[in-house]
Amino acid sequence: YDGMPLASIVVTLWNVPLASFAAAPLDAGEAIRRSAANIPGYGQTDVFYPEAFEGTWKMTREVEFNGNMERTLRLTYPFRFIRSIEDGAVVADRGFNQAELEKAIVQTVKGEAGGSLSPVQSYEWAQSNPNDLKIILSDGTSKEIKVTKRATERTDDTVSFSEFQRLTQEDQRGVPVISARRVVSKWKLVENSKLEGMEIIYDMGGGDPLAGTGTKAAAVLSKSRLYLVR
Repeated sequence: YDGMPLASIVVTLWNVPLASFAAAPLDAGEAIRRSAANIPGYGQTDVFYPEAFEGTWKMTREVEFNGNMERTLRLTYPFRFIRSIEDGAVVADRGFNQAELEKAIVQTVKGEAGGSLSPVQSYEWAQSNPNDLKIILSDGTSKEIKVTKRATERTDDTVSFSEFQRLTQEDQRGVPVISARRVVSKWKLVENSKLEGMEIIYDMGGGDPLAGTGTKAAAVLSKSRLYLVR
């Protein structure tokens, strides 16, 4: 993408978790997380979607940076929703979706297929613990994301949510930089084979949100229009 470093684009767009596992029995950690979901201000254990969302879709994401419509990035990649370990629930396959997003960024920004080397070397994420993710990139850097607070709202054909996240990025030397951000998104089932949505990512002022070290006012990093078909 002209005029914007690949690393900056990846950091801006990297907002949701990685890797997927089949439904698993409830373990002690998940029991604790479900209990915490009942505490006011913490939120649900994950974002739950209508059953009609389940399956694989073709995502087209149009990203606008810092309110500049002339700097719009268009990404196309697979995106899917899977059955949750919760009864009768569907969740985003955060691992699959993020891995495909990483590939799409490299292919679009560099104008190439990305070669045989995947931009993602490995990642750790589990459906039973959707709030924690670690991803190792092929350039030797890593990112770790933790959802610290979540609010959701759902109808028969729409889902809205807000997630506050702690993002830890380490360079090749292992030096960490910790920041806070918020992701606000809304999804709508237009018809059985079509979804539409929007996503706004805010920089919440820097610092560690768990330590209360943010100092600046929130600022919009990017706005995305989401179109999914199958």
